[in-house]
Amino acid sequence: MTLGQTAIDDATPADDDQTLWSVTTIIGALDKPALMYWAAGQTAIAALASLKSLPDRIEEDGYETTVEWLRDARFRKPKDRLMASALGTVFHAAAEEYGLTGIRPDHDWIAAKVNAEGGRWFKGTDHETAVVAAMLDQFDRWLQRFSPSYQATEVMVFDSRYGYAGTADAFLTVDGVRFLADYKTSREPLDGKGNPRTPYPEQVGLQLAAYRYAEGAAVWRPRRTTKFRRRYYLLSPAEREMAVPVPEVDTGLVMQVTPESCEAYPIRIDEEVHRAFLHTMEVFRWLHDTSDTVMGDPLEETTHDMV
Repeated sequence: MTLGQTAIDDATPADDDQTLWSVTTIIGALDKPALMYWAAGQTAIAALASLKSLPDRIEEDGYETTVEWLRDARFRKPKDRLMASALGTVFHAAAEEYGLTGIRPDHDWIAAKVNAEGGRWFKGTDHETAVVAAMLDQFDRWLQRFSPSYQATEVMVFDSRYGYAGTADAFLTVDGVRFLADYKTSREPLDGKGNPRTPYPEQVGLQLAAYRYAEGAAVWRPRRTTKFRRRYYLLSPAEREMAVPVPEVDTGLVMQVTPESCEAYPIRIDEEVHRAFLHTMEVFRWLHDTSDTVMGDPLEETTHDMV
């Protein structure tokens, strides 16, 4: 049995499976102002890119349909570059390969991953391969500076008591300190104010604390599914019996990687932070489950017989 295996996506749930909320999906209940500005930016980019053709689109498709097309720009895959999530997926795969084997993925290896994420009509393979290679350069420099020892990567952890699961990027040791690590990626090294990009501690702290205090870790290929843009993990009774304890750690570590930099920040992930995650989980439960049950049908007038 191997700790840390590639997940099976779009799996079909079995009758006896327990469906577990993804930790990152749960944390999505938090307010994320930066995401709102990013989404607005994608709409603005789409509008400017089609500025000359917008009047024709409005005439042919109608005003409301055009508004919906602009609104949903953040969901469309560009043809010449990877979406942020896909770029992160490629880097995560490269970092996992490098961390476990000690052999740096070459150009062809990265290009194959880029093509797989970009899809059939993708035209930005060379550009995005260069972006990931630059990110890997920065990651390599960090590895040379700190010489971490990797115990496991891409480890699915779960807690069937609370109903959540997620994938830990790495368990590693630096100078005798055992870290539960997470990689955060961005193609832009600076934020909107011109400062170096840093992770969001209010999010990653909850994420890593949830992983640290989870019930068990998978030694099988985890199964995942997506519904309404929300990710879920599937857990059978047999898989739960096979689970091993989550590796013990001293604290958390979040690594911010861009094509120009790579810095790692210690993150406190003690019981207080875990309790905050559980409270966040109840907010998520309220938004996506309980709140659907609290409102009844409209009141109707009572009909009285006339005497």
